[in-house]
Amino acid sequence: MPDLHLHHVTDPDTTALLARLQRRRYAHEHGDPEAALGAARALLERLGEHGQVLHVLRGADVVGELLVRDHGAEQGVVDVVLDDPADAPVVCRLVEQRARAAGAGRLTVTVSPGDPVAAALVAGGGFSVAATQMRLDLAAEPPPEPVVSLVPMDEAGFAAWEAEEVESYAAERARSGEDPERALQVSREQHAELLPEGLATPHHHFFVGLVDGAPVGTLWLCTEKPTAFVFDVVVDEAHRRRGYGAGLMRAGARWARDHGALAIGLNVFGHNHGARALYDRLGYVVTEDFWGKPL
Repeated sequence: MPDLHLHHVTDPDTTALLARLQRRRYAHEHGDPEAALGAARALLERLGEHGQVLHVLRGADVVGELLVRDHGAEQGVVDVVLDDPADAPVVCRLVEQRARAAGAGRLTVTVSPGDPVAAALVAGGGFSVAATQMRLDLAAEPPPEPVVSLVPMDEAGFAAWEAEEVESYAAERARSGEDPERALQVSREQHAELLPEGLATPHHHFFVGLVDGAPVGTLWLCTEKPTAFVFDVVVDEAHRRRGYGAGLMRAGARWARDHGALAIGLNVFGHNHGARALYDRLGYVVTEDFWGKPL
């Protein structure tokens, strides 16, 4: 086994790290390089004391670097670079040992397409895909949607939708391997942070999908960035398996493009194979995979 160990860097030079985050995580969201770099800086600020830079050492030589997110019950590798990808299995074991020693019950790894080091870190290590970020380019006009139309959600509809959405999002996170109590806490925190003004929160748009005037589902879009984002799409249970999910997504993509979006993105949980198949058919491509394993 190579003589490798991890060293926490208390005052790291983050120049190269920011450039990697800019390129791998944020370039496709923002288009503008400076905006993408600003988003990378904002990520490090949000992580704060929960984000740690670790050097991978062979003896006294630095042969790699990791950005690790520590949230107590869960630790995650946000970014990794190694001089030799063959070191990845050993580095993964070292990260797991470190996470267990800190009392974490789950380890996650973010993998961008074309990143052989992060891919090697999860290969054969008992990881599974917890969630995938996907994106659809809107440079070309999306196909028309002849069946499903969108109308804005009203206050009464939003109140009922939000109460159910917090619970359902928590359930989805728990199905992906997260502790159920933490999943509910994260869901509540994220919704409060995203929607401080409820239905009137700027850049957030809530729709009811109609077919022949009757509601069949809901759609939540955000247009804060050049890449719009689908936070939630739901077809009511009584109307499923009729193609209305695809209709909601096509109508949403056309609405986003008409309102200036250059692309549209979404997150799909790893267990939701039906939704993933739909997004593949609609032309979405993977921008990031989020792998996880219990410890």
